[in-house]
This record gives sequence, structure tokens and C-alpha cells, in this order.
Amino acid sequence: MYRGLGVALLCSGLWGAGCASTGGPSNGERAQTDPAADGRSDGRSRRGGGDGSGGSSPVQPGRDYASLPPAAKSAFDRGVSQAGGEPGAALASFEAAIAAAPGFAPAHYNRGVILERQGRYDEAEAAYQRAIELDGTYVPALENLANLNVRRERYDRAEGLLLEAIERVPEDLSLRNRLTEVWIARDDLRKAEQEAKQVLASDERNVGALVNLAHVFYRRGQHELATSVLDRAREIDANEARVWSNLGFVYLAQDKKTEAVEAFERATEIRSDLPSIYNNLGALYVDANDFEGAIAALQQAIQLFPDFASAYVNLGNAYKGAQRFRDAEKAYQEAAQLSPKLDIVEYNLGVLHLDNQLEGVDRLERWKKARGYLQSYLARADGLDSEEEKRVQSYITEAERGLEREERAIEREERRRLREAKRKAREAEQASEEEAAPGAGPRSSGAGGSGDEAPEPGAAPGTGPR
Repeated sequence: MYRGLGVALLCSGLWGAGCASTGGPSNGERAQTDPAADGRSDGRSRRGGGDGSGGSSPVQPGRDYASLPPAAKSAFDRGVSQAGGEPGAALASFEAAIAAAPGFAPAHYNRGVILERQGRYDEAEAAYQRAIELDGTYVPALENLANLNVRRERYDRAEGLLLEAIERVPEDLSLRNRLTEVWIARDDLRKAEQEAKQVLASDERNVGALVNLAHVFYRRGQHELATSVLDRAREIDANEARVWSNLGFVYLAQDKKTEAVEAFERATEIRSDLPSIYNNLGALYVDANDFEGAIAALQQAIQLFPDFASAYVNLGNAYKGAQRFRDAEKAYQEAAQLSPKLDIVEYNLGVLHLDNQLEGVDRLERWKKARGYLQSYLARADGLDSEEEKRVQSYITEAERGLEREERAIEREERRRLREAKRKAREAEQASEEEAAPGAGPRSSGAGGSGDEAPEPGAAPGTGPR
């Protein structure tokens, strides 16, 4: 029996008009607060979620670069070239640049980008903060620090940081776009809509504000309005990845999966550093049974954002489709460890055990685990409709009945084993008694034996073989 798995798609907002910080969900629970048609393969709708950002921006070339000492300039250039594929080496290079030029804010910013990609968030926050201390108008560091706070659910801190920055740099509309995204993340859609429209009043061609306004409409289920706004943004800049990613979500909400895949793929062609888009592509590839394509896309998402719990959920689904069941279990468990609030993991683990797809699992333990995972999911999941609750409850009932059948089968097997053991014991005892009976001895070897042989039982005394 095929059972659909829960997927974890992310909404596409929370990207600034300038640099973006490492992408991924703000946390597991936020990843299920945005309405999104997430393409479950069994047709079941899940609630999609807030994307902590669009992805880590390409490492920024430095301001005041020309005035750097030669050693700092060389180390900074080396870090930029290493940032794409050698994060450890890039980090060492940026630290060398800082040692040679401690007051060079872009080196601190770039150090923060690498640290954030590695999941070292406290260190990344400190690096961004240091860049801001050195240059209070350094927008990339301000945006990344605000976005990092959003992903860690520190909405008030992100809002305060951006409001202070806007006071210092009121003409920078990208900061106001970032503030709008914070309000979207906090579900304050009224404020977000007002701010997006105010930015557009200052600059009617501001793509970041158009994307934010479309996101507000999307969150409200106003898909035609969202499409109209995104079409306008695409006319202004067809090479803006955020436009295509948001279009992908609107298409998903309208059940246009082919168009959604095309939009997400177009976004990755423009920007290859956006983990949320690779995650969404991977989920859609799973839905299309392209499991190897899904695995590749989701591994790319995780490489860009190692703590991406939702990508691990979808990677588990891809492994399950590819019959790599142990890998699927490991991916689900990694998602649960990264985001304990991500309840869909328990659903998928329950289904994995219910379908008995893991070798070496105890026959009783399989049913117990399936029941436990599914009961926990049903108790924790929010917003399930009645049909979904019935389906999950039917799976729990199936697990309970399976456990009862297995226990009865084990009892029957144990009774048979005991009966067989008793039978063998009786046979052994009988054979032993026969061997030990009085007068028992070796029989005659038959005709042709010597006259000295013992008489056969029942022969008259003194008579021998004839």
C-alpha cells in the first residue's frame, strides 16, 4: 500500500533587495505557518512555511578596497575566490585580512557569511555586529544580521536593528524592504503591505517592494493579485531570482506544478546560492518520482545551509522513493534533531515503520514505533482537517491491529515450539528407556553366524541356529 509522505516546502519571502543571509526556515514551527500548496504526493495539503531568507549572498567586494595594505588585499581576494567551494580556507583568509586590516568592515562581513553558512550563528552574529560597529551604514551586514535574528525568531531585535539603521540611512530603500520582510515573518501583514506601498510610492520600479507586496497577497490567498504584481516585477527585471521563486509558489498554490518547477529552475539559473529554492525543487522532483534529481537538489540545499531541517525532511522522502530506507530514516532523524518542533518528521517516520521498510527491526518494535510516531504527530500537529485526522487515525489503528496480530502470532509460535520441544523430549526419553530394558543386548547377525552366538529371544535353551 502506498502512503504519501509529508513534504516541507518554504514560502519564498524574507529576501532583502540587497545581500541575503544563509537561507532556510526560521525554525521548524515557522516552516508550517504560511499557506502553501506543498505538493504532497497523496494529495494531502500541508502548511508551508516562512523562509528565513533567500540564501547567502555572493561574498561582497570590499569598500575602501584600494586603500588596503597589500597583505590584507591579498588575503581578502583569496577568501573571495575560496568562498564558493572552500569555506574553511575562505574563513582563514578573511581572518588573515582582518589581522592585517582590523578596521576593514567587509572582511568582518564576509567572515560572518562563511560562519553563517557553517551554522556557527553566534559567531556570525558577532562578525556582522563588528562590521556594523566599524561602519554603521554598511547595509549588507545590517541586512544579514536582521535576517539572522528573524531565523532565530528574534523578531523584535531584528525590527529594532532595522529601525535604527533606517534612521541613519533613510534613503536606503533596501533596509525598508528588509523591515517589511520582518513584519511578514511576524505575520503582521497590514504593516508589511503599508510599508511595501510606501516604498513603491518612492520608487515605483523597486523590485524588492513588489516582491514583498506579492508575498503579502500570496499569504492572504490573493493569487491573481500576487501574479499581477510579480509579472510587473518581471517586466522590470527578468533576472531577479526572487521574482521567479515567488512565482513558483503562486503556481503551486494554483496546482500548476509544471510551471512551478520551471520557475524554481529559472531562479537557480540566476542564483545558485539559494537553499530554499533547491529545497522546493527537490520536493517537486519527489512528487514527479525523479528521486535522483531530488536527492541532488536537496543535498545542494543542505550544503548551502547545513541546519536546513525542512530539506532533510524532503531528502528523507527522496531516499524513501529511491528505496534507500536506512538513509531515509537517518535524514528524518537529522531533521528532528535540528528542529524538534517539525512534527511532520514523526508522520514520515511512522509511515516508514508502518510499511515495514527497514531491515533488521524487531517485528513487534516495528508496530510499536509506527504507532508511537503517528500518535505523537496527531497530538502535536496543528491545523489538520478532518480527513487528514481520519487518515492518520486509520494508520494508528492499523498499527495497533498489526501489533495485536503479531503478538498472537508470536504466542502461537511459542506454543508450537513448546509442543515440539515436549514431543522431542518424550521421544528421547522413550528411546533411552528401550535401550536400558532388562535382557536387551546385541541381536544375532543372522544365518551364517558361528555356533557360539547367543540364542535368539524365545529360543529353547541349548538350541542354536539351524
